[in-house]
Amino acid sequence: MIDHDNLEEFRDPQTYDLEDNGYDDDWPMTEQWARSLGGPLLDLACGTGRMAELGYQVTGVDITPEMIGWARQKAAKQGVSIEWVVADARTLHLQKQFSFIYMLENVFQFFLTRADQEALLARVREHLLPEGCFLFETRNPTPRNLLEGRRPEPQKYTTPDGGQLVVTEQQHYDPMTQIQHYTCPHQWLHPGGQREEKTHRTALRYVFPQEMEALLYYNGLQIRACYGSWQQEPLTATSPSMIYVCQKRV
Repeated sequence: MIDHDNLEEFRDPQTYDLEDNGYDDDWPMTEQWARSLGGPLLDLACGTGRMAELGYQVTGVDITPEMIGWARQKAAKQGVSIEWVVADARTLHLQKQFSFIYMLENVFQFFLTRADQEALLARVREHLLPEGCFLFETRNPTPRNLLEGRRPEPQKYTTPDGGQLVVTEQQHYDPMTQIQHYTCPHQWLHPGGQREEKTHRTALRYVFPQEMEALLYYNGLQIRACYGSWQQEPLTATSPSMIYVCQKRV
């Protein structure tokens, strides 16, 4: 379906953190559910451990060793104790269950086929306590998200060495596979005048609201709450996101 490593942007966790720095829209609602449900918590596709400070007993799982390695270093500096696991969420078997499982920053879109999505949801059910909840988000397939560039202008970041990172982005949506293909050239301008270039390619799958309801239902989950933003606004045709809180369906 794709001819590239769809995880290549995560092989460089320091650059990932640089581009992601300051994003915390999902923090209040995630913390609210963590406080309501209590531990233990499972952070699926935890990346560099952005949510490590939620407290409770947390297990962070990510498929990319580089992200887990960087997350471990950050947590050690902060004095935060986390169990870090390098594993694929589709084949995860931790032999324990959790009160609250969360998967943030639209990671659901990296599961590109129905088989991938169903494998993920099966593992969520396996690791979810009977009264536990699974929180995740994915972008709403609005015309704006599908057809308009999310970053029409180059994005510029100051690097730790005082240089500059410039990121541009192109996208193409394939309606047959419901996959958005991104090409993102990165250019580093170092203080000494050296230049470095690298291009990341990313494929993201979109799921439509009615499709999501069926996918969750037939994979043994029921929707407890659904929102169109992290401000807990209702999901509408123009909402930027689809945010779900699910429980096991009995």
